Amino acid sequence: MSDLSAILSFPPDDVAKLTPKKYDDAINRYLQRIEKLPNTAWLRPVDKKNLLEMLNPEVNSIPYMVSLAGQIKAAGKDWTKLEILLNYAVIFLATFDPVQVRYVGATWLTVLDWTLDTLPQSSSCDLSIIASAMLRLDPTLGTFTSTHLRFLRICLEGGVPSHALPILDKNIYAMATTPPKLMADEFLCDDLELSNTYITLKSGFTLKIQPQYVLEYYLIGAHIYLGSRNYARARLFLEYVLLHPSIQHSISALQVEAYKKWVLVGLLAEGKPYPLPRTHDNAVMKGVRDVSKPYDALADNFIKRNLSKYRAEMDIGTQIWHEDGNLRLVKEAESALLRFRVMDLQKTFAALPIGRVAAHAGYPPDTTLQWVTEMIRQRQLRASITPNGNGNAGDAVLRFHHSTTSSSALADGDLAAQTQRIEALVAHVRDADRRLQLTKEYVEYTKRQKRSGPDAADMADQMDLTWENNGAGIMGSAGGVVGMDEDDGDEDIMGGF
Repeated sequence: MSDLSAILSFPPDDVAKLTPKKYDDAINRYLQRIEKLPNTAWLRPVDKKNLLEMLNPEVNSIPYMVSLAGQIKAAGKDWTKLEILLNYAVIFLATFDPVQVRYVGATWLTVLDWTLDTLPQSSSCDLSIIASAMLRLDPTLGTFTSTHLRFLRICLEGGVPSHALPILDKNIYAMATTPPKLMADEFLCDDLELSNTYITLKSGFTLKIQPQYVLEYYLIGAHIYLGSRNYARARLFLEYVLLHPSIQHSISALQVEAYKKWVLVGLLAEGKPYPLPRTHDNAVMKGVRDVSKPYDALADNFIKRNLSKYRAEMDIGTQIWHEDGNLRLVKEAESALLRFRVMDLQKTFAALPIGRVAAHAGYPPDTTLQWVTEMIRQRQLRASITPNGNGNAGDAVLRFHHSTTSSSALADGDLAAQTQRIEALVAHVRDADRRLQLTKEYVEYTKRQKRSGPDAADMADQMDLTWENNGAGIMGSAGGVVGMDEDDGDEDIMGGF
């Protein structure tokens, strides 16, 4: 069989009729066959054409990707050749068969990483193709990989953080780890609901995950959501960082940074700091707050709606806010304080002249009318302004509106969304239970239980639930993985995550 015939021998014409087992056997035989081909088979032209021109990336995903990776390596630093190969890479990432590439994860990651490095150097800064490729491989994006963080970093460096939103909008339920074993009668080509079955440390789709990678991912994600004014999602990501478990109640610098933003986001979104998560570590949070006192002082003045003191605190701590990278948020909170002072008026008044609002805010009537009008335009304030015939800004009347949206309709919508989130979470919890039962520790526990007899104590009573000894990753609220510790000397009993 010639090299080209071997390269084109998969998929067979009747691939749609193959059972998962027969497909698995066929693709593994194919991989063994092409591994024996010389490197030149992927580089030399066929009928004076590049091999990539003869292959369909959607049908021949594996040989297309192997040839592309080989040609990238052979091109070295020749930018003329690399630009041509970049176009091939973009086509491949937009059309590849996600089932085929499950069998060659390391090669897929090589092509993706190279494209991620090369795109910012090209004339196009469109990184959305990377997000599309990640979603093509794993539509749920429920398994955290090293590419998640790397992609976010490059989006920020390239000035296109919005390109990361399709990735951030997906909740993470699992870490890419080494699974105990594959379940019986389960193949990579199966219609697998959970991506952590095929995205593992052994499959090559990711590098080894360090705990700080997870914290940095959520912190950068919160930063991007702040830029898009999605305060609810930013709050959730910051919560993941704050709830990260630690040994000996140690404090991470990333947790301190997250708390500072946690305070400011609460002021912007609700006019007061968010309450601390109920499951936080008291000792850790005390340490975090001890080094974040200037932010708590800002929040205290904000709550009291004391604009002059807030501005004084802001001016005194300008260097602090600048060094922390939060100066813009602190200034936005100043504007938010004025907004909430106006919003507080609707608790007492149904309508009042702009002159009264100006006296309350400490601004001239003309200026007050302008920024109140802007608040209404941006839907930050449900109200309307009735101008006075004499043209005097102070005599215009601000009328507050009550919400006309049906509370029952909102409740039904929230309930439906919550039901979908719970259903998705249940599937991952079941998978976690299944994988836990495959671990060495669980098997040994079962053996001890059988030796102990029917009167053995309940498993929950025998488990060590202290944070200090818990080195495994935990699930944050809404199902996000908030961290994991490594190299603790014991095998991770949550290895299936």
